[in-house]
Amino acid sequence: LRYARVASTTQAGALVGTTVFEDSLLAVAAVSAPEVTAKVAQIVLGAFDDLGPDERDVLVDTFRRWVQNKGSMATTAEQLYCHPNTVRYRLHRIEERTGRSLSVPNELAELCLAFEIRWNSWSPNAN
Repeated sequence: LRYARVASTTQAGALVGTTVFEDSLLAVAAVSAPEVTAKVAQIVLGAFDDLGPDERDVLVDTFRRWVQNKGSMATTAEQLYCHPNTVRYRLHRIEERTGRSLSVPNELAELCLAFEIRWNSWSPNAN
């Protein structure tokens, strides 16, 4: 029952349909223990709190698409209608703000989890 409740609160990328844990393990982790995950997100992404929503949304969207595109600068840039150097610059800003490197596996994992946790609260469609 607990697993069903957790699965029902994830946004595994689909707007409608069945949610399966394996579809997005990060989404499952992000909603599994709200009191713990909220603290994780604050520690990792607290430096974004002073940004305006537009600036924050650009960085969040860039990171999310970069991850979805398996780290491809070219594909991410194409989807965002910008130059790959712009994507690099935005990702570098994320590294500077968070103090975490995208080239260090455990730090990248922390960023991925923190962004997944915060996605609902930053999403324009969030309640």
